[in-house]
Amino acid sequence: MSLRDPPYEPPSVSELTEFLLADRRPTGHVNQVWPNLYIGNEVAARDKGTLHSLGITHIVNAAHGPPSPGPGPCFYVNTGPRFYRDLTVDYYGVEADDAIEFILSPFFYPTARYIRAALAMGGRVFVHCLMGVSRSATLVLAFLMITEGLRLKEAVAAVRPHRDICPNPGFLQQLRSLDMSLERERRRRRQAQTLGQLTRQEETPSLTELRQILWTNRKPVAPFSQVWPNLYIGDESVARDKPTLSSLGVTHILNAAAGRHRINTGQQFYSDLQVEYYGVEAADHPEFDLQPFFSSAAQFIDGALRENGKVFVHCAMGVSRSGALVLAYLMICHGLPLVESIIAVRLNRDIGPNSGFLEQLRHLDLSLSPQSRRITKQDGSDSS
Repeated sequence: MSLRDPPYEPPSVSELTEFLLADRRPTGHVNQVWPNLYIGNEVAARDKGTLHSLGITHIVNAAHGPPSPGPGPCFYVNTGPRFYRDLTVDYYGVEADDAIEFILSPFFYPTARYIRAALAMGGRVFVHCLMGVSRSATLVLAFLMITEGLRLKEAVAAVRPHRDICPNPGFLQQLRSLDMSLERERRRRRQAQTLGQLTRQEETPSLTELRQILWTNRKPVAPFSQVWPNLYIGDESVARDKPTLSSLGVTHILNAAAGRHRINTGQQFYSDLQVEYYGVEAADHPEFDLQPFFSSAAQFIDGALRENGKVFVHCAMGVSRSGALVLAYLMICHGLPLVESIIAVRLNRDIGPNSGFLEQLRHLDLSLSPQSRRITKQDGSDSS
């Protein structure tokens, strides 16, 4: 592809839907859609004999959730690690609704990395939801785009000969956003290679390139956004809104703008909530050195999430300081390169660390060796 070619534009949601609904055939309970990667429904998820015969080693439940409290229909599949305790399988749960308004994109990167790690160790992965059509298919498509480098329509075309899938329109739109983000990064890398600026040893973008990645196609920033499973970024208004924090189930708060003359909340402010507080007294200024806080903030977030907590990271606007610390967490604890971290977060929130913080994140990116970025099956997992 020439760099002078017009920018890539993914198919529209209506075009994707038309493609998905054309020439449909009956779909069985489980189908292999990629080498050692299967999509299926609840029936297959509960059929331990079939799972054993297929040699399944890892299960991704895209409809993880509690049993229905009443006699009505249940749209979750309440299995979990205990259900599979008599099988040698690793379980990963994603508590997702098959609803147009549900934001599934925070789970794209962690699930893709879980699947990649499982396949890399010679495993076989079964991804399911209730019907094996929407939630599970969306996560598999995201995996093929993130890990295998397929564009959205290519990913759909790879899966459809093996199983009829049909993500809901909201999920398709989120996959389109992922497609555009990944395509922008591919184009940037092609340009860098053409100009001789990209080597195998150093793939960290320049400060100018990072600014371009962050400031292209920006959208209005909401008061808070879930950017990774159980990890939220937000602004001061939400940090002071205790009912909202309680409704989100927040258990840990990281204030990236702590201090007497900034956002002076602290543990005492949250004494009537069951939350753990961690403050970073940072100024949103390019000359402020945020690097000493990267490791401690990452450890605070990681420890909370490993305890099945929910973390709210904030500063004044939820854009620069908080964004920088969350990026550092993804780089340190999940081994994501800086650009992948930015893409993962920007799927749900347009952050914008100042130029000084970006340069510090570049240094962090360069300091993290490939060995420190080994993927484990625990990356971002929710095995509850």
